[in-house]
Amino acid sequence: MTFRCLLGLCALLFAATPARAASLTVAEVNRVAAQAEQAAEALGQTRFTIAVVDRVGNVLGVFRRGAASAVELRTGLPVTGGLEGITSGKTGLDLAALAAIAKALTGAYLSSSGNAFSTRTASFIIQNHFVPGVRNQPGGPLFGVQFSQLPCGDLVQTNDPGGATGIGPRRSPLGLAGDPGGFPLYKSGVVVGGVGVIAGTSATYTIDLTPRVPRTDREERIALAAQRGFTPPASIRADQITAGGIKLAYSTSDGAVPAVTRRVPARAMPIAVAGYTTAAVKAGRVYGRAGSGYVAATRSNATAALAARRAFILEDGAGANRYPPTAAADGGLSAAFVGEILQQAIGVANQARAQIRRPLNSPAQVTVSVVDASGNILGIARTPDAPVFGTDVSLQKARTAALFSRRDASARLRSLPANSVAGISFPGAGPRMSAAQRFFGRDVFTGTAFSGRAIGNIARPNFPDGIDTRGPGPLSNSTQWSPFNVGLQLDMVGVRLISALAVPGTSFGSCTLAPVGADNGIQIFAGAVPIYRGKTLVGAIGVSGDGIDQDDMVAFLGLQRASVGGVIRGVVGQAPKALRADRLAPGLRYAQCPQSPFVSSEQQNVCAGF
Repeated sequence: MTFRCLLGLCALLFAATPARAASLTVAEVNRVAAQAEQAAEALGQTRFTIAVVDRVGNVLGVFRRGAASAVELRTGLPVTGGLEGITSGKTGLDLAALAAIAKALTGAYLSSSGNAFSTRTASFIIQNHFVPGVRNQPGGPLFGVQFSQLPCGDLVQTNDPGGATGIGPRRSPLGLAGDPGGFPLYKSGVVVGGVGVIAGTSATYTIDLTPRVPRTDREERIALAAQRGFTPPASIRADQITAGGIKLAYSTSDGAVPAVTRRVPARAMPIAVAGYTTAAVKAGRVYGRAGSGYVAATRSNATAALAARRAFILEDGAGANRYPPTAAADGGLSAAFVGEILQQAIGVANQARAQIRRPLNSPAQVTVSVVDASGNILGIARTPDAPVFGTDVSLQKARTAALFSRRDASARLRSLPANSVAGISFPGAGPRMSAAQRFFGRDVFTGTAFSGRAIGNIARPNFPDGIDTRGPGPLSNSTQWSPFNVGLQLDMVGVRLISALAVPGTSFGSCTLAPVGADNGIQIFAGAVPIYRGKTLVGAIGVSGDGIDQDDMVAFLGLQRASVGGVIRGVVGQAPKALRADRLAPGLRYAQCPQSPFVSSEQQNVCAGF
């Protein structure tokens, strides 16, 4: 065995061992809030809202001084419609509290023991160009991820535990935030939560269109001060991690953070936020223990193969598996087949060289979801330190591949009607289906095998992606892009999303007005492929948590390995090449695997030929 193989084995063993148990205490939540309060006051702010959450999304406290800031969702881009222009005044919502919670959740959900991402990082990777502001570059690697963790979805927890905490992942009121002012919180290198800040008489919930340009941001400075004593290791901050050879953004306000010593808030008081928390301060859950929503897989709660892979599962609060391998009602996938696909995908992840983790040569950390052809969940498993955001996103990806690969996909999507709520109108899916039919010259959503990458290709502001002189993809917004108005992805869920904000205690169970098989919405970046039995669609696999090429490889190669193994023996597997979407038009891609993808091997082209 070579020294490099030894390094790979060590990395695998490290990844398979859950991080040391840690959580935020009540005293520590108060300290985070007190430090934010002191920093805000040092910056002359007398109206601000501070939210603190644990790693799985429980809101541990929302603190406020003065009246709620008047908040508007606005980017400054010449775009109307979608969520652009929503304000506290028009909706009657406490958007200051909801936005602070979304920022805190984003810091917690995007981070792990191998990477620390902020809401500025999110802003950097969700825009129409990567790097933002540089013309003729493709969209950000996580373009569209802001519309995940939605409060109308069926996977995330929507029940309010009141003065207690419950299992995660919990919903975010506004999805994932790209507005600077949200950071993860760490204890001894372990992510334990997040903090988010909204400050000022009025505030804009937005993105930074140039997130690496040096400047100080008021809310970011306050949140950085709140993080003091709970900072991540410097080596795993986003600004030490590259994507496509480009260093990511973490903060531009490091040198302008007020000194803080306060341990208990002096004037900011805990407030109740309907559907999220009472006016109480709570201790956080310990990720990886029963009651957090995530525990290690064992022979009794999962399968022997998943236990051997050191996988984690989603649990119900008492340690029972929420989504064990289950047979599809239509008979297309057996429970044994689902379990085999899950464990093979986890096996690929354990071998894969991570893109967004440090130290270098760490294995990828992801969540894997398998659904049937109607989008019903058949099984979910994950690696121990996978970022929490990938739980919901992996399911969105799987459902996207299954939905758009159906023979009746077009008809299903056209059943989503135009509608409005609180004076905000959404056109439904019909206009995008008509745009796609014009784009391709025929209705292609009648049995073409669409991967997550292919759907992402046609949901970008330009097609091909990154060529500014070309028009939008048919599933994209047809006027001009904004993170609050992306096209079909938002059109499908807009009414239920706004309704979930207006009635926060309601569990809608689906983000779509008609049952199309995407109850938590769709996702529009790579990491999912459909599953076929011969020429018949039987389901899909979705993967999320690392770089998009790594996610793509875990999904595609995990399915491939499962299909040729002793359990499945070729009964189900990849979509026939003749059905795949990359045959439709130049610029459409089906799956893309990274170079030198494995920690302990120089093997190349691992997805070729399948």
